[in-house]
Amino acid sequence: MRQTPWLAATTFVGTIAVLLAVHTGGGASSEPDREAARMLDPAGPVLFVTPPSGQPGDRIQYHATNLPTCGGPWSVEFGDRVLGETRQVGSVADFRTSVPNRGVRGFQVAGLRCGPIPSMVVQTTFEVLPVTRTTEPTTTWLLPPPPELPTRTKRPTPTITTTTTAPADAER
Repeated sequence: MRQTPWLAATTFVGTIAVLLAVHTGGGASSEPDREAARMLDPAGPVLFVTPPSGQPGDRIQYHATNLPTCGGPWSVEFGDRVLGETRQVGSVADFRTSVPNRGVRGFQVAGLRCGPIPSMVVQTTFEVLPVTRTTEPTTTWLLPPPPELPTRTKRPTPTITTTTTAPADAER
């Protein structure tokens, strides 16, 4: 029986785990080893969500590369929700959306699922941050006080005065 020792390592690049495996050869047989060094192709389907974290309502973009041919639309998933569909061009698919407003805080699974073949999925994680108040500085404009308006003087109420004048010949 032939033994085939392997060395494996996992490394994280951003939010993507890359598994590298190297066949070291050897074994109990004296026959020449045809696979003295073999590395698994880490260039399988990869999904990036940019930025990798955000608050509900923030704009995000899905970008998938090295996709296998789906034969139909890819469903865009975020947690337990379907956000829409996208089609691949060659081996690439893109989709722009925003973080759902009613999303659960913390890490969520973001992914693309092939419509005709639901078992064909590419996924990554996205961190939903709690909503915080904006930290941008606010500008306060100090306006000068309004000019003083002239005070309104009350018009005198007209008084009706009646003067009785006696005819000039009445005093005589």
